[in-house]
Amino acid sequence: MSAATGYDVEAIRADFPILSTRVGEYPLAYLDSANTSQKPQVVIDAVADHYAHHNANVARAMHKLGLEATQAYEGGRARIARFIGAEKPEEVIALTNASEGLNLCAHTLGSRLKPGDEVVISVMEHHSNLVPWQLACQRTGADPALVRRHR
Repeated sequence: MSAATGYDVEAIRADFPILSTRVGEYPLAYLDSANTSQKPQVVIDAVADHYAHHNANVARAMHKLGLEATQAYEGGRARIARFIGAEKPEEVIALTNASEGLNLCAHTLGSRLKPGDEVVISVMEHHSNLVPWQLACQRTGADPALVRRHR
């Protein structure tokens, strides 16, 4: 247990099978989670169980498997809503990855931009957060040069 963090880093790493991989003499350190997150064994097992026993379209199938898939999806959404303190499960939206989420935000919030508006981002932003805002500025008539990187 780390005194600084209050949790056992090695125990958490042990939950993720891929993190037992070694790169030369070092343990794998995966730092591209915005693109692809690594999965703990419990998630791998749940996905395998879904594909093996419950695979159907969520909210689109009128049969036993469709009901099971929908209940699992909605149950997961409710659990996440409670965990993050959302007022209702409908506020939780499942997306494929961070890039899809950033594009959704840029399209939704970016539709309110108008000429002269500024979009402020940090110098550490990933390309997947910069480009959607540049495109939003172009779509709305805002000057793309107004996308600034603040230090």
